[in-house]
Amino acid sequence: MEIKAVKLYENGFMTGKLALGGEGDAIDEGLRFPSSLQNFLIDTGDEVILVDTGMPKETPDTPPNDKTQVYIGTRVRDYVSALEDLGYKPEQVTKILVTHKHPDHTGELRSFPNVRVFIGAEDADALKLTGENIVRPGFADGPYHNFPRS
Repeated sequence: MEIKAVKLYENGFMTGKLALGGEGDAIDEGLRFPSSLQNFLIDTGDEVILVDTGMPKETPDTPPNDKTQVYIGTRVRDYVSALEDLGYKPEQVTKILVTHKHPDHTGELRSFPNVRVFIGAEDADALKLTGENIVRPGFADGPYHNFPRS
C-alpha cells in the first residue's frame, strides 16, 4: 500500500489562535504556522482511493492580508493535474472518502462522476449529491469529545 499527497497549494498558513484550537487569551494573534492544502491518495494495489478532492479548478487565488486566519497558499496545480503528476488518471480512481463538505475538500468531485463517494448524509444533502454512487455511511457510536456523534 502507498499513501501519497496530492499537492495543490503551498506556502499557506494558519494563525496561532486557529492552529491551537482557539482557546486561551494568551495566544499571540501574530503567530503564523505553516500550512498547505493537499489531499491524499491511497493505492492499495487493488484500489485507488482519494481522501477529498481539493478546491474547484476555477477558484481564483486570493492573497492574504493582516486579518487572514487561514491562507491555503498559492496554487501549485489543479486537482486532476496534481493527480496525474502522481501517475494516476481519474478513471483509475475507485473510491473517494470525503472528510467534510467544504469546497477545499469536495471541489473536484465532479471530475469523478461515476466513482463511489463515501460522504456523511448531512454533507451529501447539503451538496445535493444523489445517485447510486453516493454512499452515506451511518455513524451510531455516540459522542466523541466535543462532537455530538462520530
